[in-house]
Amino acid sequence: MKEESERLTGAGHEHKGHSREDKTQESLGTKLDRCAHFLYHRQHSGGRGQGKILKILSVSGPLTQKELQDRLDIQAGSMSEIAAKLEGKGLITRTRDDADKRRILLTITDEGRADVARYAEARERESELFSVLTEEEQRQLDTLLSRLLESWKGQWKRAPRKGHGHHAPEGQDGEPTE
Repeated sequence: MKEESERLTGAGHEHKGHSREDKTQESLGTKLDRCAHFLYHRQHSGGRGQGKILKILSVSGPLTQKELQDRLDIQAGSMSEIAAKLEGKGLITRTRDDADKRRILLTITDEGRADVARYAEARERESELFSVLTEEEQRQLDTLLSRLLESWKGQWKRAPRKGHGHHAPEGQDGEPTE
């Protein structure tokens, strides 16, 4: 009878290839992914790369597309695509450099500056997101997330995947895994 109960409830047995710890880690990974997704979309309505570009341009003034590409460590095609989207939204202007017509200068617009200000306000309200946690719990979460990030740093290759500014995880041979 005990064996039948265990079989029906799964007690004493693990799914093929998955221990209880694996299920917990899967659950933690899924929850962390959902939290990251929420934060990303809440704070980066235009996309993380777009927000970074606007912030850089608001602080530094006009820069060439190549300078921004190098600062953000992204591919030329990705930079062109992001710049075109920002220009289409009226957040930046792209003009040829008078000194060197081969260079394209990116300049933030007033609407782009307003977008940066909205983002800054959202960052200031970020503490509200964690108000459900006590100060001690927030410190613990910070410590745990820092440990995870430090551990994961060596597991990601710097070379971006084709068409993305994201980094691919490395396999045992150092090659990206997909």
